[in-house]
Amino acid sequence: MEDPILFWNAVTLECNRLDHTVDRARRTQAGPTLSSRATAMAHIAMHDAYVLARAGLGSPVSLDDPYLRAAQQPAFSAAPGSVPAVYAAIAVAAAASVTLLHLYPNQGGLINAEFAKFCAAWGADDAAHRFGSAVGQAVVTLRRNDGANPDPDTSIPNYMESAAPGRHREDPLNGGQGFLGPRYGFVRPFAISSFHLLAKHPDLGTAAYLADLNEVAAKGVAAYSNGNTRSADETMIGLVWAYDGVKELGTPPRLYNQVLRGLAVAKGLTTEQLARMFMLANVAMGDAGILAWFYKYHYDLWRPVLGIREHDVAMGPGTITGGHPVAPPCDPFWSPLGAPKTNSPGEAVPSFTPPFPAYPSGHATFGAAAFHAARLYLSSIGKATLHADGSDDLAFQFVSDEVNGKSFDPSLNVRPRHMRSFDGLHQAIYENSISRIFLGVHWRFDGTTGQSAAGMFANAISDNIGGVPLGLAIANDIASGKIKPTPATVKPQAFDATP
Repeated sequence: MEDPILFWNAVTLECNRLDHTVDRARRTQAGPTLSSRATAMAHIAMHDAYVLARAGLGSPVSLDDPYLRAAQQPAFSAAPGSVPAVYAAIAVAAAASVTLLHLYPNQGGLINAEFAKFCAAWGADDAAHRFGSAVGQAVVTLRRNDGANPDPDTSIPNYMESAAPGRHREDPLNGGQGFLGPRYGFVRPFAISSFHLLAKHPDLGTAAYLADLNEVAAKGVAAYSNGNTRSADETMIGLVWAYDGVKELGTPPRLYNQVLRGLAVAKGLTTEQLARMFMLANVAMGDAGILAWFYKYHYDLWRPVLGIREHDVAMGPGTITGGHPVAPPCDPFWSPLGAPKTNSPGEAVPSFTPPFPAYPSGHATFGAAAFHAARLYLSSIGKATLHADGSDDLAFQFVSDEVNGKSFDPSLNVRPRHMRSFDGLHQAIYENSISRIFLGVHWRFDGTTGQSAAGMFANAISDNIGGVPLGLAIANDIASGKIKPTPATVKPQAFDATP
């Protein structure tokens, strides 16, 4: 029988994939923000159902306390002679199902079918069903009114794009795309104990900014443009880590869970260990989405497609002086390679830039948070070694769904299958961060100012610039003590981070 955590993790990822594939106009957890919240909720429910069920049957596990505090935990009941392993498995299944049905009401057929299949393998247990359902409902109740609903919060100002140089505006190559999640940074966090500070990006015109501008101008430009210095491997890096909410792939949280699934199986983790690792990684991503989106709209930095086209003072809607000779590095006609609109022929738009500000990179923040949370946990149970330079020994291989031999590009060409090897999760954190440079949708400093994995970890401490240090801080915070809901006093307004 398949492990209950791995089984329901797979169902959760399938809900993500289908939500972005079938009837996309009716998506309920669209984009990286809501989908990271969904995976966090599902894995909290699985973890607590397992922990509380085992403890209630007199078979306590060695994990820290459950996420739900005592006052939030449902009453436990079990039939005489209940088998702990079966009871816990059905409790996990019911908790996951109730949570997923709330999050993905359009996926009810899949979720109910998977629950029936799971019970057919493990055996039905009505008491476990009731208890797991109550755990799932407790998680749903806890996150109700957390600010993630689409109804406008009148206490948070509406976002209005600025015409000033350096500020985010809609992608000029894809008009009418709007702005994703301008209020999402005010969603109630999951487990952080404080709202972590993030340093401002390099100022426009500084040497650091210009170096990164020149890099993305050459490495992220459209495929057949003049000045393209991107290698085949760099193009592959951009593709492997994409998952830009497209058909059959879903969003980055699904990608990072896929990587962790492979590691979990290779390490032979127990159900108890799986429950803990996947909860820590997904809760870290849940908070990564909230903090990254707060800073995105706080710093409001433009993407390369605007920054390169409007680098000259004579360019852009806010121009008040003219007659300036347009010269490099300004290129008014520059286009990025763009986020790959994989498997989407009807909506394939070349050179697509995501509809939210650049700094910090959501990809970099999600990846660092999830992978570092997993690294810390695996190290704590003797399954990994973390070295002083930030590296680890969690080597793995991975086939991204972007290049699995089935997915196709906007020209309907099937991409070849590519198996990618990594020396450890440290390398994956770095490669995921810089991958967006090669698509032309991010500056290097959006993820890290480092030029290598070792530099990434060193710079995260020295300058605190980019999504990587933010993600690392979130993972360190969550792993530093017994995980519990974020106090109501932790809010972004609690500090001054004026750009």
